[in-house]
Parts: sequence; structure tokens; C-alpha cells
Amino acid sequence: MSYSLLTDEMAVKLLKASDEKAFEVIYQRYWKIIYLSALKKLRSPHMAEELTQSLFVNIWEKRESSNIENLSAYLQTAIKYKVINFIESRYANQWSIDEDNSELVIDNSTEDTVLLQELNQAIDNAILLLPPKTREVFKLSRFERFSVRQIAAELNISEKAVEYHITQSLKFLRLELKDYMVFSYVVVSLQLN
Repeated sequence: MSYSLLTDEMAVKLLKASDEKAFEVIYQRYWKIIYLSALKKLRSPHMAEELTQSLFVNIWEKRESSNIENLSAYLQTAIKYKVINFIESRYANQWSIDEDNSELVIDNSTEDTVLLQELNQAIDNAILLLPPKTREVFKLSRFERFSVRQIAAELNISEKAVEYHITQSLKFLRLELKDYMVFSYVVVSLQLN
């Protein structure tokens, strides 16, 4: 039997039966895709490699009890959650309560500062890509904290038009900044807890 010709479904069935060659096929077929997915989010080759290896070790260890229907989707989802868990644990360890004055203290490492700078630069670049009117409405809404009514009066447009521009800008920014969503989600969720 030529293992390289196995479909994902057959490879998973053989994996459940503890077939090491089937595991090797899965690893060879997907390790680079999974690694690049982790690297895109973490921007750390070392951590991306560690999380990728950890994922494949977990797959081997839990091979008999796993319920994998779509291998590619399973691996992408698994690495996504490994990245989120890694970032959450990393930030949870850096946040502490100063017992003397009960204030939240954040230990910002150089790498975190660089990530925040990259995120801010990406936001600035994305805002520049907005159409001029939408950009103006967005800046008044988010940076100047104008209400919809105030923006409508300032720009001499209807409130519906203001709402439209805000909605369009948020949709656009969500798409443009999707690579930063995991990082910003974790930071925001930790700030809310």
C-alpha cells in the first residue's frame, strides 16, 4: 500500500488503529500549513514550531479517542485554539494585582510593545484605505467621540448616512485587521475580566 496516496479519511482511520506511517503522512501533509497558520498569528517562528509540534503530539496521544471528520478543518481549528490559549496564558501571567494599592499592573515586554506598535500601524494603514467621507465619519465617531447626531450636523449629512459610513468602516477594518483579531480579542477580554 502506498501511504502517500491515502485520502485524509483513510489516513485518519489508520491513525485510530495506531498506524505510525499514517500519522507520518498526516504530519508531512499538514505540518507546514499548520506551522504557517500559527506563525501568521504569533510572528514567532520558535513558538509557532512549538505549538505545531504540540498539536501533532496531542493528535498521536489521543488517536484512539479522537473524532476527526474533516482533517484539514480539525487541524486549523486546533491550532487556532492552541494559539489563543498560548496568548491568554502569556498575558494572564503578565497581569497582576499590586497588593499595596490594589491596582492592575501590566508587565509589557519588548515583544508585546512591538506587537502593539504593529497593531496600531496596521489600524492607521487600514483607516487610510477607507474612502474619504467614510474615513472622516469614522474618525469623528471613534477618535473624537462625536455622536451620530453631532457628526450629521458637522458634515451636513443625514444620521442614516452617518450610520452607514460607520457600519462600512467597521466591516472594512474587521477584514483588513483579521490577522490581528486574536491578539486584540485576548487583550480586550483580559481587560474586561
